Amino acid sequence: MALAKALTDLEGNTEQHHAVHERGHCVVLAGPGSGKTKTLTTAMARTLMEDVVEPRGVACITYNNECAMELETRLAKLGITSSDRSFIGTVHSFALTQVITPYARCIPGLLPSDFRIATRDECRVAVEDAYGTVFDDVDDPHRRWRFAVHKRLTEVDRNLPYWRERNPDLADFIEAYEAELRSKGLIDFDDMPLIAFRMIKEHSWIRDALRARFPVLFVDEYQDLGYALHELVLLLCFDGGVRLFAVGDVDQSIYGFAGANPALLQSLTDQDGVEVIRLRFNYRSGTQIIRASMGALGEERDYHGIDNTIDGEITYWPVQGNLDQQAQHIAEIVLPTLLNRSFQPEQIAILYRTAPRFGDKIAGALECTDTAFVRADSKALVRRSSRLARFIEACASWVTGGWREADPPYRRLLTQALNIVYGRRASEEEERALSHQLIVFLRSSIGVGESTHTWLQRFLHELIETWRVIAHNTHQEWEVCSEMIERTDPAHDLDMPLSMFSGRTEHTGRVTLSTLHSAKGREFDAVILFGINNGDLPSWHDNQSSQSMREARRLFYVGVTRARRELCLVYREGHQSPWLAELYQRSQQS
Repeated sequence: MALAKALTDLEGNTEQHHAVHERGHCVVLAGPGSGKTKTLTTAMARTLMEDVVEPRGVACITYNNECAMELETRLAKLGITSSDRSFIGTVHSFALTQVITPYARCIPGLLPSDFRIATRDECRVAVEDAYGTVFDDVDDPHRRWRFAVHKRLTEVDRNLPYWRERNPDLADFIEAYEAELRSKGLIDFDDMPLIAFRMIKEHSWIRDALRARFPVLFVDEYQDLGYALHELVLLLCFDGGVRLFAVGDVDQSIYGFAGANPALLQSLTDQDGVEVIRLRFNYRSGTQIIRASMGALGEERDYHGIDNTIDGEITYWPVQGNLDQQAQHIAEIVLPTLLNRSFQPEQIAILYRTAPRFGDKIAGALECTDTAFVRADSKALVRRSSRLARFIEACASWVTGGWREADPPYRRLLTQALNIVYGRRASEEEERALSHQLIVFLRSSIGVGESTHTWLQRFLHELIETWRVIAHNTHQEWEVCSEMIERTDPAHDLDMPLSMFSGRTEHTGRVTLSTLHSAKGREFDAVILFGINNGDLPSWHDNQSSQSMREARRLFYVGVTRARRELCLVYREGHQSPWLAELYQRSQQS
């Protein structure tokens, strides 16, 4: 019934309706606020219920774990729960759990049966040892490794001539580094999709096995996923017979430093037999903000608000001073102005380029005015991309009242715990033991009145320390619980009620602080863009190439399009970003 209602809801949007019923290769180009996640999850649910016969299922590859958890939550509301029929996770998780772990043992000499993921320190040592093997100098190995990482991420097929013809020294460096890891039975994070690609390319039976299990492949945020994913898609879908449903937006490609390239999504639309569907309606932002976003992007797009959309408002806040003065102006003038106009603090975000340079300044300014805030950047209490961190947060939500209305359901918590510990289907005995351990801990937490710091310490000692010993999952960030304990240290006045940590306290009154990168995919009633100065956005580095400049504009565009009702632009007077003039001009057009 939930799926039927979702399908009915999409009938009013021709493009969305077309997309969810498409039964061939489909690429959905979805602008900000266009309902792409609703379209994707509805299409997945319909495919599982109507197109794919059990026990076959579908796989969905996402940019990060936060996206995966959002999709799982939305699918659960459509009656689709996590099971062996569906995989939802990152390209690295797909490569590790669906390709390497089940099939590497069938390929002699590829990996030892007890391989594991290298730690950060082990990777650093391997880089240094490989550098000594390849280069006869005393240069910094890690400086040169940064160039090697780019080659490794973008030149996926090493059988092609350019692998050796372009920077052969870097090719030797990479191969020596990987040999150092393999000699110790290790692979690293970037190895996962690269090894999976070579396995699938060189062994057609693996392609057949994957198609038998997952006849349809969904990909979310295609523009962010890079060369390895693109090559896997070409192998599985255009050579291997798997049906593709991809969603993306070239205008929101902002992860070039991680190997993303918007041209890969564009090239996908040129493949034979691909139905390309564009979602043109922006359901999020006011019409003036939609118009202004074209100025931020520097290009025209055919995006429209819906008929009953508010106009939206854009305000400009020039400040005579540097970033410190701009942060102070936000804390003392801009933010109080929004609050006095009935904007709720939890629906206000202050966005900026980097956490150390901008985030620390605005956090300090807000502390001086006793303004409550939550950071969603690299200094966040909950690492949003970590499944373990999000699971801990969900458990806190359950024990602070969620158990009454099954929000989240206990079964979902147990499924998440099993995935965290085992990374595969657990045996009945394993599931029973883990369920007993989890429910005992959760029940002991109800009504106790513990602070977040104290509760997290118990979580570490009663669950995490035991799970680390029995874990089969070879890639788990166990340290995140210790990080959360450190970041709630009462000695530094960082502790808080558990209900506040879990989000159960109504109107917690905390403004969100986030980098532009971390804000992607989120939306707020009011957005304050901090530091829109010439020299910051764009920066000196952005001016080094046209590619860097285009990505910086896309980053600005992402920030502008997070706002629903109001966009506030804060900058140094006389030194504002040159893009503000374009934004203003477009916003005034009728």
